[in-house]
Amino acid sequence: MRKFVTTLFLGGLSTAVQAQSTIEMDEFDLVPNASSTVVATPSVQTGAASEMETCLLDPSKCANSEFKSGTDFTMDDVVNLQLVKHDKTKPEDNISGETVPETMVSSSQPSTQALPTIDIEILFDSGSDRFRADQEAKLRDLALVLSSERFKGYRFLFLGHTDAKGAEDLNWTLSQRRAESVAQVVRLFTGLSTYEVLASGLGETRLKTPSDPHAGVNRRVQLVLLPQ
Repeated sequence: MRKFVTTLFLGGLSTAVQAQSTIEMDEFDLVPNASSTVVATPSVQTGAASEMETCLLDPSKCANSEFKSGTDFTMDDVVNLQLVKHDKTKPEDNISGETVPETMVSSSQPSTQALPTIDIEILFDSGSDRFRADQEAKLRDLALVLSSERFKGYRFLFLGHTDAKGAEDLNWTLSQRRAESVAQVVRLFTGLSTYEVLASGLGETRLKTPSDPHAGVNRRVQLVLLPQ
């Protein structure tokens, strides 16, 4: 079995898919020179934050090598890659009766400011978008963290990535389906909607290590926090 590395976006593909077998949430190399990173402001809550919470709430204090993400990702990146649309109107604020796409971004945060992000490893069987059964506990822990009061003001975007093995179109589809599988589980465990938990795939278009396109670190799912 091979390992798929992701950062925070699961199902099945045909046997023609010859891509990754495991996912690991990892950094998204879009704005390597951004000067600042958003630090999420936590609500008052008793008890110490978990390592995962710490890495999301204040990346500068993240000491966990798996969770720590070394690159920045801005709202402009989200919009320019057409992962979501930028709009000031949230579905619950729409009084016109018109349908508002659930993927819209409605945030007052500066569009060039870096967003909080975290990496996490989720394992999949080779060529499959169904995560392994032994990964459920980790996904439950993730869902528990994201349902905390500390993250009430955020939406969650899961981005799927692959390495350059196999056909580009199949990799694109696989990354999308793996990201969506993670998102579906998070929705199930938290009760959050498709507006609050988003998923998208980028295939092999954003390699973490372009010099080694087949490396396992390129196979990842990334979680990005989108302020509401």
